[in-house]
Amino acid sequence: MNKWVILREATIDYLMRSTVPGVHLNPAVGAAATQLATLYESEKGAGDGWDNPAFPWKAVMMEAMLNPGKLHEAQGAAAFGQLLRAGVQLMANGWYKRYPTMYAQVAQITSSNKRQEFYAPLFGADIPEEVEAGNPFPESQIVGQDREIINKKFGRIESFNRELFDDDQTGQVSTRAQRLGESMGLWEDMYFSRRFIGVADTTWRTPIAASNWSGVNANGTTISNVFDVLMYSTAIGGNRPAAYVQLGFGVLLLAIQQLRRAVDPLDVSMVVTPNKIMVSSFDEFNVDTLLNSKEHPSVPFDPSTAANVGLMRGVYSKNPLMGKFTSCMNLHLKAGVWSVGQSNTGYVHQQRDPMEIVQEQPQSGKSFELEAMRFRSRARWEQEWIDPRFWYLGNDGSASLTQ
Repeated sequence: MNKWVILREATIDYLMRSTVPGVHLNPAVGAAATQLATLYESEKGAGDGWDNPAFPWKAVMMEAMLNPGKLHEAQGAAAFGQLLRAGVQLMANGWYKRYPTMYAQVAQITSSNKRQEFYAPLFGADIPEEVEAGNPFPESQIVGQDREIINKKFGRIESFNRELFDDDQTGQVSTRAQRLGESMGLWEDMYFSRRFIGVADTTWRTPIAASNWSGVNANGTTISNVFDVLMYSTAIGGNRPAAYVQLGFGVLLLAIQQLRRAVDPLDVSMVVTPNKIMVSSFDEFNVDTLLNSKEHPSVPFDPSTAANVGLMRGVYSKNPLMGKFTSCMNLHLKAGVWSVGQSNTGYVHQQRDPMEIVQEQPQSGKSFELEAMRFRSRARWEQEWIDPRFWYLGNDGSASLTQ
């Protein structure tokens, strides 16, 4: 291959990997770049154009920064030599498979066949009032939600050289398309872990916008936070504590009782049936103890459990939570996050196009030019709140934690 071609390809690849945010430089490429610099110095002045001032270095750098998706390593198999060794052990191939998603235990899954979907659930009718003889009947208006959820497109392209596919001794390369599908499920769970909280955040190097939900409480006050201390009314309070707290028996009971008191904007009691507790990995075993202990899971005189000797819910008394709730754990929630509410209610996962894996035509495009195998994952969906009154957030991850 012409030296200029080698120089150009290696330079573009090096610049791309070292300047694009979130892309880490492959050690093999870094070593190649060092060798390239040595070769460049040794060939200067040899009359073959290595130090030609007309070479568009600036243009190459701009191309690398602006179009990273068009740039590929010329010898990709060299960076994955461990896959090509004969006799390589196969027992570790499945270590990095993804786990089943959990957001479906909280969100209601709904289908979509348009760019966006509109939701207009009506609150319950106002309660009757006593009417004295000769007096007019009281009149109330219909009140409901008016929500619009616009679908978003998500996807990823993964490519590798044909030689890597042909010579792979582990069988992992041939199943890469399947892994793209697993990654989509992983991303849906990660997206859920931030959108559920409702505030803008970042996960997996990707920013996630805050929920655009807003509504009014029974006092007519506009509420723009998904979890707010005045969500229901000034008198009753909201669907979060004044200060976030670590999960414990006492605070969990208070959260459940608060959901039972929930009212809609007409100040009419809502029928909220909390049956699901969602926690982060920090409380995976704590919630199991809280929900499955036959006796009261408490520590005497510990305010976080609110269980004192001599009280009705003291030590050795029956555990009132046993058998009434199920729990789920999301690996991507911030440490200490916990929430309780009515499963599959209030929060939706809107699916426009199911996840698909498509291989680029081998006889066209980059697949033909570089003899690469390119797979693309794609899906269209969105997750958003319709009505957060059915859930209570006890900790958004900001409260101090103790084991």
